[in-house]
Amino acid sequence: MSGGVDKTFSWPSPSHPGGLCKPVWDCQHTSYHKFSPILETPFTCDFEGSTCGWKDVSTSAYQWIPGQASLSAQEMELPFDHTLGTDMGWYMTTSKQRGKPSLTARLASPQMQEAAATCEIRAWYHLWRPGLNETHQPSLTVELIHANGTVTLWRSPPSSTYSWRELVAYTGRVHGMFQIIFFSSQAFSETVVVALDDVEFRNCGPPHPQTCDLYEVDCQQGGCVGLDRLCDATEDCRDGLDEQDCGSVSICSFDEGWCDWVPENKTLSWARNSSLNMALSSAFPTRDHSTNSQEGYFAFVSNSSQNPQGGAARLISPTLEVNSSDSCTLVLYTHLYGSDTNSLNIYYQTEESMQLIKSRTGELGNYWFREQVVFDVPEKFQIVIEGVIGTGHAGSIALDDLILSPGCIKLEYDLSVSPELEMHSPCPMDQFVCGNKTCIDAELTCDFKADCDDGSDEEHCGMTGFSQGTGGWMDVSVGHLEWAVQTNITRPGSAGYSFGLQEAPGQMFSLARAITPVLGPSGLACALEMDFTIGHQGFLALAVADKSLGTHQIVWSALGNGTEMQAQVTVFLGARSRPFQLELLGLENLRGTRNPLLSIRNITFVQCGTSQVLSSGLSCNFETGWCNWFIEQSDGFEWERREGMDHLTGMDHTTSTGHYLLVDPSVRSSLGFRARLVSTLQAPADQEQCLSFWYRMDGPQIGTLNLKVKRSGEPEQVLWTRTGSHGAVWHRGLSSIPHQPAQNYQVIFEANRDGFLGAMALDDITVTLGNCSAQKHCFFETNDCGFSGTKQHPWIRQTSTGGQGPLTDHTLGTPKGHYMIINCSVNTLPLGQKATLQSPTFPSLLHTQCVMFWYYLNSSDPGEHG
Repeated sequence: MSGGVDKTFSWPSPSHPGGLCKPVWDCQHTSYHKFSPILETPFTCDFEGSTCGWKDVSTSAYQWIPGQASLSAQEMELPFDHTLGTDMGWYMTTSKQRGKPSLTARLASPQMQEAAATCEIRAWYHLWRPGLNETHQPSLTVELIHANGTVTLWRSPPSSTYSWRELVAYTGRVHGMFQIIFFSSQAFSETVVVALDDVEFRNCGPPHPQTCDLYEVDCQQGGCVGLDRLCDATEDCRDGLDEQDCGSVSICSFDEGWCDWVPENKTLSWARNSSLNMALSSAFPTRDHSTNSQEGYFAFVSNSSQNPQGGAARLISPTLEVNSSDSCTLVLYTHLYGSDTNSLNIYYQTEESMQLIKSRTGELGNYWFREQVVFDVPEKFQIVIEGVIGTGHAGSIALDDLILSPGCIKLEYDLSVSPELEMHSPCPMDQFVCGNKTCIDAELTCDFKADCDDGSDEEHCGMTGFSQGTGGWMDVSVGHLEWAVQTNITRPGSAGYSFGLQEAPGQMFSLARAITPVLGPSGLACALEMDFTIGHQGFLALAVADKSLGTHQIVWSALGNGTEMQAQVTVFLGARSRPFQLELLGLENLRGTRNPLLSIRNITFVQCGTSQVLSSGLSCNFETGWCNWFIEQSDGFEWERREGMDHLTGMDHTTSTGHYLLVDPSVRSSLGFRARLVSTLQAPADQEQCLSFWYRMDGPQIGTLNLKVKRSGEPEQVLWTRTGSHGAVWHRGLSSIPHQPAQNYQVIFEANRDGFLGAMALDDITVTLGNCSAQKHCFFETNDCGFSGTKQHPWIRQTSTGGQGPLTDHTLGTPKGHYMIINCSVNTLPLGQKATLQSPTFPSLLHTQCVMFWYYLNSSDPGEHG
C-alpha cells in the first residue's frame, strides 16, 4: 500500500462560549477583532499591515521589527510567513544584532484587563540561524506582568527544527490590568533570528450569558458553573461568586505548611517551596496555582543530578470516611511538565488493601491543571498521592490546592496499614520486562517488531480493539473532555468497545488528547487503519509528535458535516525515526447529551516494520494508485494524487482524464519547505538505466523540482533539476541513473517550496535499460549532461566560488548556480589552439533544429567563441 492523505483539513478553535469563537464548531469561519485590550472580545494579530498595538520596548539595538518573507534573502529572512504561507506575508522579527555579553529584545502587548482562568495564548514562532543546534540555543520567552508581579509563562524548548512551530501559554486568572511580553535573548557569539506570527488569545473573556441547567449555578454577571466546580480554587464567575462561602471544604494551598497531609519518604520525597526560592529550571513551575505568582507555595517532587535513577514519593491524607449522605471528592491542581515518563497516581488505602483510582502519565503542559477524584469507600481510608519520576529524565511533578469536599470526614484515627509488599523487577530499570520475565532493552519496545518471545513488547503500543483497555493510548487532556474506553454502545454498527469522549474535570476549553508511547522506527510503507464515528458537530484528527524536534503535525482530520458518519480510514505515516508518538485529538459538544457520537474502533498498524519487504520498480502512471512510491510527510506540503481536470494543471498526461501527482505550494496549511516522493528500495541493475517522466511547472512564481538518487550510506545526489515556470504544458524529463554494482538505491522527486504561485505535477514514470539520449535542455545545475571537452583543454563545471568567471550563473541568477567555463589565458590555452565542448549523440533529426545558449566573455582577451 502506498499513497498520501486527504488534505481538506481545517483546524477548529475550540472555545468556551464568550471566548474567541461561538459556537464551538464555527470558529474557523469567525471574524476576529484585531485590537481588544479589554478581553471581553477576542484579540488576535497576524501582523498583516498592522502590529495591533504590540510595541517594541527593547532598551538596545536588538529589537522587534516588522518583517516580510523573502525568497531571495539568503537565510536572513524566512521564505514565507505563517498567516499567508507565502513571501507576501508579514510577521514580527528580531533585528540582526550582536552585543556583549548578551542582548534582549522585548515585544509588549497593549495593556489588557481581566483574564479568565481558561485564558490561552497561542502563537506561531520560528527560531533559526545557520548551524542552529541544541548546544547554541536561542531563547524565546513569554512573560505575564500583572499586579502580583512578573511570571514566566513559557520558554522555547531546545530544537534544531527549521519550521514554524506553535506555542501555547496559559495566563491563569488575572484581576485588573496586565501585559504579555515576548522577549528573545541572544548571546554575543550568535546571530539568531526570531520570528513571531498569528498571536491569538483564546477563552480569555468572561462567561457568556446562557440558560443554566439543573446541575449548574447561574453567575450573576453571566455564564453558568457546574455544581462540582464550586469552591474548587478556580474563579469561573467573573465576580468570583463560585468561590465564596466555601468554609465547608478543606483546602491545602501549602502556603502555611502541609496541613493534614503527610509526606512519606520512599526513593524520593515531596518538598514545599515557591518559584521565588527555586533555581531557574524549565522543569519546575514558575508560579503557584493559588495566587498565580512566584511567591505562592506548592508541593513538588523531582529527580536530580545526584539521583538520576528517578523513583517515587507519596503524600498521604489524614484518615477519612465518606459521609453517608454525601460523596467524598478530592479536587487538586497538578503540574506535570518536562518529561513524558513521569506519572501521578492517586490511590486510596484501607487497613487491608490499596486501590489505584486515577493515573496520569506524560507531559501535560507548563501550567496547573485541575483533577477531580470521587471516593466511594465503605470503610476508613486514606488518600495516597504518588509522584513517579522516570529514570534519567529531567522534569518534575507538583501539586497545589488540595481540596476535600464536605463529604470527606476527617477522623482522629491511626489507620493500621499492612506493610506494602516490595515488588522487585527481574530487570534493570532501563530494560523492559517481557511477559515471560525475560529482559530486553527498553528502546526495543513499540518498534513494530516483536523482540520478546511472547510479543509482549508490542502489546500496548496503540494497536488495539479496546476490549482489553486503552491498548497503550494515554489520555493527556486538560479540559472539559477526555478520551476513555467505552462499552455497551447500542447504536447500530457501533456495538462492542470503542475509544470515545466523555466529560472531564479539567478547567480548560481545549481539544481532548490521547497519545501513544514512543514508537519507531517505522518503515516506508507504514500506515494506520481505524474505524471511526463522528457526529454532525464533531472534530477528529490524528497527529504525529516528535518531542526530540518539538514538532507536531496533523496527518489526517475529519470535521462533522451536519450528519452522523461512520467510516474506515487509512492514514499514511511513512518512514520515521524513533522517537515519535501518535496523538488523537477530538472535540464534541456533550452539553445536554448522554450519548456521545465521536468514537474510534479497531486501530491497526500496517506494514510498519523497517524489515518489511516491499515491491520494487519505478514505472507508474498513477492510474490505479501510487505503485511503489510513497510521500514523505512534510508539515502539510506533500504530493497528492489527483484525477481528471484540475484548475491548476489542466488534465493528466496519460489519458487526459486519468490520475497524476500534484503539489500545490499555495496551500495555506502547508508549513513544510519540501514535498518529497520516495521510491521503495531498488536493487542495482546490470547497466545504467534511463528514467523518463513527464512534468509540469506552471505559474508566475513556481519553485524548484529536483530528481535525486540515494544510495545506502551515501548522501543524496541530484540527477536533474528545473526551476521556475515552464508553461501550461507537459514536458518530458530524462535522466540516467548511474550504474553502481552491489548498491541498492532509492529515487526521490523533491519539490522545493521556493515559489508560491502555480503548481507542479508528475505523471508517467518509466524506466528502460541503457543511457538516456542526449537531453534537449541542459542547465548544468546537477551535472554536465554528458558534455565533454578534451583532456588537454578541459571545460570545468563550477559556481562563482571557483575563483574566476561570472559572479552569478544565467539559470538561477545567483552565486550558487552552475555553468561550464574554460580558462582562456595564454598559459592554459595557447594562441591558435581550440577548446571544444561536445554534446552526447543526438538521434537523427527529422527537420532543422535551433540551438540556443547563453555565453559570457570577460573583459580580458578571451580569444574567439564559435
